[in-house]
Amino acid sequence: MLRVRPAERSDADALARLSTQLGYPALPADMPARLERLSADPNARTLVAVEDGAVLGLITTHVRYTMNHAAPLAQITLLVVDETRRGKGVGRELVVAAEDWARECGCKRIVVTTALQRADAHAFYEKLAYAHTGRRYGKDFSPGGH
Repeated sequence: MLRVRPAERSDADALARLSTQLGYPALPADMPARLERLSADPNARTLVAVEDGAVLGLITTHVRYTMNHAAPLAQITLLVVDETRRGKGVGRELVVAAEDWARECGCKRIVVTTALQRADAHAFYEKLAYAHTGRRYGKDFSPGGH
């Protein structure tokens, strides 16, 4: 049976594998420090979906306060399901858990951004009643640059 729980240090191998599958290469040794940083932040939550002891998916969610909203806003900052288990409800369970936590935190809205090339992700979120509401822009900082 699939269950969702907070990520643990012992999940490091799975967290690195899932991050790498999503296109963000990571080593298992990288994960404990990242997880510790997020776990120390009361406005962040890292959850995993587990079945028969195997970590099948990962979601991170952040709550933030803004000037343009009275209630805090939640943002899904990472969602990945093991490529062998996609389309089987794992992602949906993780999103439901993130939404539940966001509501507990007083959020009235949750947002997510996905890369332009991730058509499957766009369709997934639309099935969960997420609407395309805008564009996101990004800028990488070069070392020593402006």
